[in-house]
Parts: sequence; C-alpha cells; structure tokens
Amino acid sequence: MTRSPVLPPWVATWLLVSGVICLIDVIYTMFRPYTNAPDGFVSNTLFYGWKLYSSVDIRYADTKDVVTCSTGRVMLIEIVMNFVAVYLAIKRSRHALLVAFTTSAFVFWKTFWYLVMYIVPPAGTPSFFTDNYGYLGITLIFWIPNGVWVVMPFLAMCALWNRLALPVEYQEQENNNYEKPPGLSSPLSSP
Repeated sequence: MTRSPVLPPWVATWLLVSGVICLIDVIYTMFRPYTNAPDGFVSNTLFYGWKLYSSVDIRYADTKDVVTCSTGRVMLIEIVMNFVAVYLAIKRSRHALLVAFTTSAFVFWKTFWYLVMYIVPPAGTPSFFTDNYGYLGITLIFWIPNGVWVVMPFLAMCALWNRLALPVEYQEQENNNYEKPPGLSSPLSSP
C-alpha cells in the first residue's frame, strides 16, 4: 500500500527550487559589487538574471541598500525552512506541513511588503526604477518575477491549509486519545 506524500509534490518541488534560487539571490546581494561587476565572468553567467533585474530595480544595484541587505538575511531563514520542510516530509514527520506553511507565509508576506514599497509611493519619494526600461520592461523584469514569489507561496498555503486545519471533532478525538492521570477528565466528557 502506497501512502500519499506528506506534502503535495508540487509544493515540495516549489520549496526546493525556490530555496536554490533564493540562495543564489542571497549570494548575489551579499557579495555585491563582486557579483554584479560590469565585466565579471560570474556576474555575466551565474548572476545574469540578477544583473538584468538590477538594471530595473535600483535597490538591487545599490550595494549599500539596507532593505535588500535585510531581506537577504531574512531569506536565509526561509531557505533553511524550505529545505527542512522537504526533509521532514521525506521522513513523514507531522511537523512538515507546519514548517512548509510557515515558510510559505514568510515568503509571501516579505515579498508582498517589498512590492508594496513600489506601489504609489508618497509624493517626493524618488523612484526605485531605473529609466532603462519602459512599462513593458519593468513588468517583465520586475513585476512578473516578484509576482511569482507572491502567487506560489500563496497557492502553497492554500494547498496546505486543509491538511493543517483538522476538523474540531478530529482534534478532540486525537487530544483525548491517551490515558489521563487519575482524577483528570477531558473538558468534553465532564457533565
């Protein structure tokens, strides 16, 4: 008899793939200016996508931007949690769902918060988009890739929600499925 996977296969795949991509992202942001050098071999191969992204998002090009540095450090926790969730799922741990849900929620809200900074900023705030591209370029290089990191974690949370939110009756049954010390009764069984 084959047991169903703890995590939906697409969620586990998303956690692994996004973990690797985010690790490259952290390396890119933490090791600037080496990773975005104009003529560097590494910046023009491994980090080409990030270099292209930096040509639109001024924060990513700025080696001293505190927001990008901070989100990179937060991403380290998310990356570890992604890999831990998949490992726990392989081991069939009951904690896999909660870790996968939590890391998805972290990624969703961090990315959502980052994007909100670009939506109708207060008057007088300088634009964080370069003048290199028009609306189409900004949409293709900035909004769509960032949108993936909002939509996918949200879909993962939706897929995991019903697995986490057990019916109250089932929870009561599980919580009462052990021998209680003498004199202690379940709140449900008391008159």
